[in-house]
Amino acid sequence: MITTYLSLYLFFVIGVALLIGLVILRSKLSSLRLIVILITVFVLLPSIAGYFYIAYFDSLPEVVVPDLTGMKFENAKEKLDAIDLQARMAGSVYEMKYPEGCVVSQRPEAGRRVKVGRMVNLIVSSGVRKVVVPNLLGRPVTQADAVLSAVGLQLGEVRQENNPDVSEGAIIAQEPLPGEETGTGQVVDLLVSTTAEVAAPLATPEAGASDEEEEKSEGGFKLW
Repeated sequence: MITTYLSLYLFFVIGVALLIGLVILRSKLSSLRLIVILITVFVLLPSIAGYFYIAYFDSLPEVVVPDLTGMKFENAKEKLDAIDLQARMAGSVYEMKYPEGCVVSQRPEAGRRVKVGRMVNLIVSSGVRKVVVPNLLGRPVTQADAVLSAVGLQLGEVRQENNPDVSEGAIIAQEPLPGEETGTGQVVDLLVSTTAEVAAPLATPEAGASDEEEEKSEGGFKLW
């Protein structure tokens, strides 16, 4: 901190000295009093202000930054508040090891000694990594599993629909739709074209139906 301030102050003094010299030459003034006033205003006052700032800064107590990785952001903030440090969520990143909202990394790092009131930047886990659902429409269903696995998705329910206008085994619909975002490991359901007749699912009698209604649902015969 002190080294940075002294370096900046040195450049400031050099710049002010050049400015004062330029003013004196252009105005053709040789008054010693004017030179003293300019030096006092532009050189001595910043040095005095810097001295008091550094003296105040050095007087602040120091604390050790705790290890916050793996903690929920709210818990990490409470822990920093207890030792007079501030927490700031600096962003999120996918990290398999930590659940969503937990601290993945921090800056300053754990174990560093810093002044009280210092801001600690925290990167939290975004949870499940999001992927874009690939476009499977028109592809053969035999390719679906490999395409989905390549992006971290799984093949879900595969249903068939009679569609003579589309080649056998081609995918005609999918859920989620192409281009949508979903979490890794999620399933994608498919509707596949077939030229064969697809049997309609049998209706299941509702609970509490009468024996007569059950007989009708079984084609007029009661099963024993």
